[in-house]
Amino acid sequence: MAAELENKLDESSTLYQSSGGVFEVVYKDQPIYSKKATGRFPADGEVLRIIANLDQGMNLAQAQEEAAKGVPELPSFFEWLSGFMARRSKALK
Repeated sequence: MAAELENKLDESSTLYQSSGGVFEVVYKDQPIYSKKATGRFPADGEVLRIIANLDQGMNLAQAQEEAAKGVPELPSFFEWLSGFMARRSKALK
């Protein structure tokens, strides 16, 4: 993702190592994407769309909402588990 942002924006980026599943993107000293807040990694191109929306004058909430349109929602843990158990049951038959 860093290389994609650098190529598309012609700006440098810095990767800070962390732990605990933290993944955040900061643009112009403003946090614009947080895996902790969304519960997922950004979809392809989503961070670039957020940046483009901000540069077009949208506020952060609008930029994030617009960029996330079309990104499939992840199932809840219980939905995932139910589907997993159903697939497992079929495979064992």
